[in-house]
Amino acid sequence: MATPNRLEAINRVLQQARNSVFYKERLPATPLRNWEEFQRLPFTSKEDLRRHSPHGLVCVPAQELLQYHESSATTGAPVSVWYSRDDLTEIRERFSEWGVGFKPGDRVLIRFPYALSTIGHFVHAAAQHRHACVIPADSRTSITPLPRVIELMRKLQVSVLATISLSAVMIAEAAEMSGFDPRRDFPHLRAICCAGEPLTLYRRKFLEELWGVPVFDNYGMTETGPQAMDCHEQRLHPWQEQFWMEILDERLEKEVAPGEMGSLVVTSLSPRASPMIRYLTGDRVQRMDQSCGCGHTATLRVRGRADEALWVQGKPFDLWELEEIIYQLPSRRFWKVAASTDRLHFTVEKEQEGHTISPELLAQLEHRHGVRLTVDLVPKGTLYDRTELISFGMQGKPVYVSPSQSSQDRRP
Repeated sequence: MATPNRLEAINRVLQQARNSVFYKERLPATPLRNWEEFQRLPFTSKEDLRRHSPHGLVCVPAQELLQYHESSATTGAPVSVWYSRDDLTEIRERFSEWGVGFKPGDRVLIRFPYALSTIGHFVHAAAQHRHACVIPADSRTSITPLPRVIELMRKLQVSVLATISLSAVMIAEAAEMSGFDPRRDFPHLRAICCAGEPLTLYRRKFLEELWGVPVFDNYGMTETGPQAMDCHEQRLHPWQEQFWMEILDERLEKEVAPGEMGSLVVTSLSPRASPMIRYLTGDRVQRMDQSCGCGHTATLRVRGRADEALWVQGKPFDLWELEEIIYQLPSRRFWKVAASTDRLHFTVEKEQEGHTISPELLAQLEHRHGVRLTVDLVPKGTLYDRTELISFGMQGKPVYVSPSQSSQDRRP
């Protein structure tokens, strides 16, 4: 809810942001008087951040900067983000309240990338803040290939696995190839923590079936740090004291009603070394205003990147809806999808030789989602080279293909 206190917090952030090269020419010289003036502020785009990296958004003295990160640069030049001591303290303390409940005696194996990425460092700090023991396994190094991750989880009695959702699938696959049952042979594992990509309801259910433990999510990005996290009831709640979240219509002109889909735009509510003012995240989200047993009144549903939605006959299919379709299939671990003018075409690795797609199931899915579907079940190893990935510890992401790039994979 837009309140005077929120506007006051934004004015404090704007005052500090004017110290940066980028924002000093974009922001009014005097405090905002109302929300209409706030809504007239220009958006900040990722391209703006690229053009002004590495130093253009810094608004504190250089001696206050304690940590530097960059985006992965998969879609262009990297974006630079700096964090001060106050930034890191706020993130650590807030993040340590994650619903997974880090506690003394926990062994937390972190399978996120550490080099220049943020999430591994933030989970590391949050877990240790709660006196949990951290095992920094990383995810982009030959030192900890998947077989070694399995060994570490068993011999160190890991209780929490922190990784992207696809990596949790890959680790389970590696465990099975080593003769272990993920649900039975990791008796100390009590939870999985995911981040780094949207975790849909369907992927969460699948992981919980695969491992037999609850899965907790959080949402954020390099540019902003964490913005939302699961409570103990596994509902994703926005950090309303740290960020003002606008969910705007397709034309970015007005906010959508609660529960409707929109584009997420975020503004920092607490002073940061690199604050974001009306930042266009590029994510499609829904906000549900409903009470939760944990006391929060808003829940966020992250549907996926807007520019990675697939369009068929004028209808967008985001990651959430694509994984809803996949979840109904007998094989669900590794897949990709292409869109043509009149249908979605899925390619799915067959997990067992007996798996088939019945015409009745296909008809039900087509009726439910309002689109024609084709599903090809292909032999195991077609999409996921287990020999290479397990030997060298490489990391992939789920893939789906847009109509404009039918010859190459799009990775969310």
